[in-house]
Amino acid sequence: MSQWYARRAGVTALVVGLVSDALVTAVASVFCPLLLAVVLGALAGVVCALVAAVLVRVWPVLRTLWWWSFEITGWVFVAGGWVTVAHLTVWWIASALLLAVAAAVFVPRRSRRFVYAWSWCAVVRHRLRLCFATLVRSQVRVTGGRPAALPLLLWARPTLAGERVWLWLRPGLALEDLEGKAGLIAVACIAKQVRIAPASERYAALLRVDIARRDPLTGRIDSPLALLIPSLRNTGADVPVSPAVPPIGLELADIQEPPAPEPTRGGRR
Repeated sequence: MSQWYARRAGVTALVVGLVSDALVTAVASVFCPLLLAVVLGALAGVVCALVAAVLVRVWPVLRTLWWWSFEITGWVFVAGGWVTVAHLTVWWIASALLLAVAAAVFVPRRSRRFVYAWSWCAVVRHRLRLCFATLVRSQVRVTGGRPAALPLLLWARPTLAGERVWLWLRPGLALEDLEGKAGLIAVACIAKQVRIAPASERYAALLRVDIARRDPLTGRIDSPLALLIPSLRNTGADVPVSPAVPPIGLELADIQEPPAPEPTRGGRR
């Protein structure tokens, strides 16, 4: 794989360098002598070729950094904050401040659940990446063709039911290839259910993956509709709740049926 990226970087540098040299030389020849334009075009071609080759060669490293961007960002903030406070004061004050911030984050229930939800977003990104790698390898074994590129995981955020992830499909994969793999993706993400749907009306490659770990509708929610019934306002009768609806004191047998409309004689309605 490293040799393949090296060859690809060399070809990219050659093409970008020649094209940049020709374009810069042609444009510069209008404003300066031809010899100076050739020199400027050569310098621009060398610089553009070097930049393109480096980007292609280090793409695996950039891709890995993007995969671990959540963790790297978090640790940079923690370590950078501790080092900054330690330089301004002393190390034990910085450590005590770090422990106090950690206690303030992880002890209250609401902030602890916030950190827990975003931590699952980081875990889901890695689990989806491994799952898609497995699916691509299995597709290659079945079809015997060239392996498709892994989807690019764009963003993930927590929801009431679990997590929502946006991804961009690379050439070789489509939504139809993933519709029958929702169960496998749910197992890989340690979830209950996974739903895959298009996230854009213009781009077929942009998909949304909804990962459900829990049912947010299982809690008891009192309904204010029973307060609209005068006979139940000052009583202790049960009121409807979600998802179950217990009786509220009304029986269908007590409700009189409306009278049937009288038939019309002759003519058309």
